[in-house]
Amino acid sequence: MILQALNEYYQAMNALGKVAPFGMEWKSLPFIIVISPEGEYVDFVDTRDKGENKLGRRYLVAKTKGRSGSKSYETSQVLWDHSGYVLGTPTEQDANKVEMAPKQHEAFKRELKELCETFPENKEFRAIQLFYDKGQHLALPQEAIEAISKKVGANISFRLSTENDLNRLIASHLDIASYVGGPSSTSSNSDPIGRCLVTGERAPIARLHGGVSLFGAQPGANLISFQKGSGYDSYGKEQGLNAPISVASSDAISTALNHLLLADSNTNYRIGDTTFVFWSTLHQDSLLECYKKATFNGIETSRNDADDEEDDEDTPKRPRRKASSKPQGPDPELEAHKVLSALKSIRGNKGAHIDRKSQDQFYILGLTPNAKRISVKLWQQGSVQEIVSNTLKHLEDMNIVRFGGLVDNEHPRLRSLYTVMKAVSSSNKSDKWSALMIQGIVESIVKGRPYPEALQLACLERILHDHSTSSPVSELRAAILKAYINRKYNYERITMALDKTNAEPAYLAGRLFAVLEGIQKAAIKQANATITDRYYRTASSTPGIIFGRLTQLSVHHLSKIDKEKPGLAYLFRKEIEQIYSLLPGGTARFPKYLNPDEQSIFAAGYYHQRNTSLKNEKGDLQEQEMLETAN
Repeated sequence: MILQALNEYYQAMNALGKVAPFGMEWKSLPFIIVISPEGEYVDFVDTRDKGENKLGRRYLVAKTKGRSGSKSYETSQVLWDHSGYVLGTPTEQDANKVEMAPKQHEAFKRELKELCETFPENKEFRAIQLFYDKGQHLALPQEAIEAISKKVGANISFRLSTENDLNRLIASHLDIASYVGGPSSTSSNSDPIGRCLVTGERAPIARLHGGVSLFGAQPGANLISFQKGSGYDSYGKEQGLNAPISVASSDAISTALNHLLLADSNTNYRIGDTTFVFWSTLHQDSLLECYKKATFNGIETSRNDADDEEDDEDTPKRPRRKASSKPQGPDPELEAHKVLSALKSIRGNKGAHIDRKSQDQFYILGLTPNAKRISVKLWQQGSVQEIVSNTLKHLEDMNIVRFGGLVDNEHPRLRSLYTVMKAVSSSNKSDKWSALMIQGIVESIVKGRPYPEALQLACLERILHDHSTSSPVSELRAAILKAYINRKYNYERITMALDKTNAEPAYLAGRLFAVLEGIQKAAIKQANATITDRYYRTASSTPGIIFGRLTQLSVHHLSKIDKEKPGLAYLFRKEIEQIYSLLPGGTARFPKYLNPDEQSIFAAGYYHQRNTSLKNEKGDLQEQEMLETAN
């Protein structure tokens, strides 16, 4: 299904003129040698910059040929390749590479000779031939040689000095497409004819498949491959003949995947060493843009919640701007509302009557590099409505009351996958995060299933060890635990905001702990360490052991508050009484031990109560004090 979906995507994009023609691809080439029509050296161009072309400007060239084995040096790319082929200069000062470079160079010149013989009237191809005949490749300036030597494996190609279009190389000539993509190149006498597994048609079968440009993988890594002579051959069949795919389908699949993997595209998202690719049969960029923002990128709405709103390390950093009365761009809240509205219109009324057999399909593919191969870690196909509905359900499950007491059921935050992982990881670097957890989270989102247990355990662990903020249970961590529990039990066990009817001991223990923390802070304004710093771990895992001591401490703190702010002390006692009223016997008796699910509920109760208390300190408590002063 993966290969069929990619092949269909290519056919659709080809019909729209959005992908390279058969046999061609867009390739980043860092170095260009400029020559005259007479084959004379003119200039050397480094196409790299600090912007979009970090690896070099992209040019349309012949598709990358697969090469492997002891005679891989005999296979040269058409009018482009690394320095070993183009200049006879080894890419590294390694004994084997030094020995291979002359052989590679001869293969490049043989390919050039064949091309010139095929198209004898092509003056551009002839110019490159003259370049070598005159030995101009041996006379490159020292700065060009140094630049090439510093970039291992860098690809090089040619451009005519008379060419006005700087984006067009000799390797982009229409004759190249005919040479590599025409009927004569599609098959040869050695290519067997077979039934293509992708299209079902009888056609020449590809022995080797085109490379894919995946971040972290070796150049030309393969999605489809069989290593010759290593136990993967069966019934006398070797390499691609083990799973027959036609040359045309193979080209379409690799071209489609490379197109989906283009940088800054709405069809992919990378975190760590995992890249997620997604597309639909609707071919609407607006849908993909909204889906990417809602499922992966998120939308930054506030700079106040540090652990919830950080820039991805995998995207360019934006300089912080000083506060200004002038507008600084689109309103993020408004942008988030637009994304939600667009996705809700696709889903329909709360996901009712979703047609899972709809002809409009959505696909998600998760890939990781594995040396010269690419591993598939996730594959999901479903109707557009179904996949969009699953993302909206994820956002709704993660929705929780914000600090300050804001409750917005209709517009949940669009949190990035990066911030979710950062909130539960000890390292800020995504390449150190668990790839299995990342894949598990995305699979849970796109399939509408419970989140992986590893997410819950990692979140609880970070809560216990994070002392960098005033509260270890941040908004995002509380949202993660709430969503995990509700999905696991398939009902709303934890509400979005404070639930004063919830009688679960773990939830009440969390609420009580937050109240006791508030009492201590009100009594001792600048305490060196709060009860949260000292006792959160014990209170959340063994509440039956510690709460007796904590409640005794609160008695002394309340007596001090009584003398300074009696109205505040009254409200604290009232809140404690309300919690006690839900406990058996009306006293602070809790279980000796709480399991991970109960610890998650404890954290949610603590967050809910603390958030409500913070709001009251700014509002209700001040009002109470004013009334008492007036009386």
